[in-house]
Amino acid sequence: MDPSEKIEQKFSKLLNIGRSILIKYKWNGGDYGVKSRGRGDPPIHPSPDEYLKFRIETQNLIRRVCGENSDHYLEVKRIADDETTGYDGYFFYLIVAALEASYTDYKEGLLFDLRSLVAAELLGDILDQAKYLVDENYYVAAASLAGAVLEDSLRKLSQRHKLPVPTITRIDSLNVELAKAGAYNTHVQKKITALADIRNNADHGHFDKFNKEDVDDMIKSIIKFNADYLV
Repeated sequence: MDPSEKIEQKFSKLLNIGRSILIKYKWNGGDYGVKSRGRGDPPIHPSPDEYLKFRIETQNLIRRVCGENSDHYLEVKRIADDETTGYDGYFFYLIVAALEASYTDYKEGLLFDLRSLVAAELLGDILDQAKYLVDENYYVAAASLAGAVLEDSLRKLSQRHKLPVPTITRIDSLNVELAKAGAYNTHVQKKITALADIRNNADHGHFDKFNKEDVDDMIKSIIKFNADYLV
């Protein structure tokens, strides 16, 4: 399963638990609606056990997804560290609200650090395969594979800069639009054009226009590009 799918599942599972507990105690946005039997007694709210288990799971998920320096995690940590809100089940609703805010930002692509790390990890595996092919002297296949990674990286960077990404893309067109948008300077643009030429020559059988060393440098350049712009 893709890492992002696992994260989606964990968010959905926790949110379903949190919302069901709020419904159980008839949370109306301002108070709980379940009353004890005594007249004038305060509403009954989630128990400390329900609260602590949910709070700890939520805090752990937000830390892993958003990072320890994110506003989402710092808010949950503030709630958890406070002597009043950290252990009183009445404040269950605050944790649910923090979880919902985190999930919204995650779905809308606002947590760039996480998505970039997931992308970099997956693309890094493919580049490792390309490097292995070069080492085994299959550098033509490696050039095609590395070129596909570069194109995918440019698509992801285009999405980050909110540029339109057509279903069928080419490195050259993505490169031009990203440079126009100021994603990187003309020096980087020219480097990507050179890398695209290697990929195109490999795909179209012009094997005399590049060599093993060119492809090895190509892979190193793509690794650097991803580190500079996707992570």
